Amino acid sequence: MKLLVPSAYGLEAVVKRQLLLLGYPNTRAINGRVAVEDCTWTDVARLNMFLRSGERVLVQLAEFPAETFDQLFDGVASVDWAEIVDANGRVVVVTKSVQSTLTAHHAIQSIGKKAIVTVLQKKYGILPEDGATYKVELDITQNVVSVNLDTTGVGLHKRGYRSLNYSAPLKETTASALIDLSVWNPDKMFADIFCGSGTLPIEAAMKALKIAPGLNRTFDFQNWQCVGEKPMQIAKQEAMDVRVERQLNIVGGDINPKAIDIANFHAKRAGVDKYVKFNLRDAREFVTKQKYGVNISNPPYGERLGDLEEVKQTAKDMGELYRSLDKWNFYFLSPLQDFERHFGRRADKKRFVFNADIKCSFYTFNGPKPPKA
Repeated sequence: MKLLVPSAYGLEAVVKRQLLLLGYPNTRAINGRVAVEDCTWTDVARLNMFLRSGERVLVQLAEFPAETFDQLFDGVASVDWAEIVDANGRVVVVTKSVQSTLTAHHAIQSIGKKAIVTVLQKKYGILPEDGATYKVELDITQNVVSVNLDTTGVGLHKRGYRSLNYSAPLKETTASALIDLSVWNPDKMFADIFCGSGTLPIEAAMKALKIAPGLNRTFDFQNWQCVGEKPMQIAKQEAMDVRVERQLNIVGGDINPKAIDIANFHAKRAGVDKYVKFNLRDAREFVTKQKYGVNISNPPYGERLGDLEEVKQTAKDMGELYRSLDKWNFYFLSPLQDFERHFGRRADKKRFVFNADIKCSFYTFNGPKPPKA
């Protein structure tokens, strides 16, 4: 069984590293997706349970060239759908087309669904489609069709703890990736001085405590008769076994009282409220007795034209803060193209990351390495 793990643009390497740590060394990234070969349903359950930055887990059922709708129909119909979908299964088809002859999404969807239904009717007859959901993706890239079964359902960024809305939230999967791209480890202090609803500090605590991100939610594959209960039971037991207890120094700060209330509520739902402290504080007033530490922040982008000057001023203020904490590492995710000029220093590293379809840069400003104990 071949699995595909989509990731946000610029974060494929992070997902590959997470897969390596989970015991999957032989992976390759293609078109924003990381492929994992020779897998079982237990691997499907494990990846849904433990991946922190992948967007979802897909099973690739077939791959074939197609430039006509007849070729598309025959290729989709070649899959033994009755081995996967039960008699009451509800099939949903979604499409993607990139640099291909077949571009009409509604027609691709209709032909794909017709091919699947034709195969299933030969086995079951009438299809009530009132049971478990089977979401099938038809990804056509350069006239090659990949037929993928979505095992996840609601995206992996939905951990289950973030239930209250706050403006411009950072997706949990992206937040976790930014932490992985930093030098932070649980022995260091972690700060997010623009914490908003608390996603970055909460994700840092969950990673440090080895809390599986998928532990408190369900996935589509759990309702499929072809999978059964055992794979998820194995994944859940592993999630319980790997969790650890340790002291952490993780703080978040925001100037908005509502944000702090929401962050505390989300931390409690995530089970990390004892390990994370949120303070009502202006980012410019951040002070600490810790000589070394890591700050990762997603400052406000500015939603109106007049906010641009405020965004530039924020970058300048952060540069001054960085120079006052000269042994800290600072990371900022921002769409401001001349962030470095206003910050007052060239970044040690910069990579492009899309956040909510906005092209941003993740800026790294390093401090010195702490002396070895």
